[in-house]
Amino acid sequence: MVEPVAAFTLFDKVLAGLGLLREEKRRRNRKIDQALLALYAAIAETRTYLLERREGASRSRDKEYAIARLWHKASVPLREIDTEFADRCFIKGGYWMEPEAWDEAQINQKRIAIDAVFEETRSLLSK
Repeated sequence: MVEPVAAFTLFDKVLAGLGLLREEKRRRNRKIDQALLALYAAIAETRTYLLERREGASRSRDKEYAIARLWHKASVPLREIDTEFADRCFIKGGYWMEPEAWDEAQINQKRIAIDAVFEETRSLLSK
């Protein structure tokens, strides 16, 4: 027969373990939220800039550098959730440092086109 004290001790340990699991899930959800917010900021700035350029605005190195920083910043919290996607976002930041050095084939091969990155970001919502 199990002693009552031992049973309560075991019960306390189980409850503590469940609490740790819940806290870990909350922590992971916060990280996903941070990554999503950073990604959506980078996507929004990128799409805005691309639209401005299509409408005739001049190229702005300052805006391109700012967009690069947003993509690099977004890759940091993402690395704990999806390292491959984090690496692609970091590469996308590199693209914005020197967009003239890239061609369409390279963009597609690295999977850093804005629509592809947006779709992958949307898929994180379900994780």
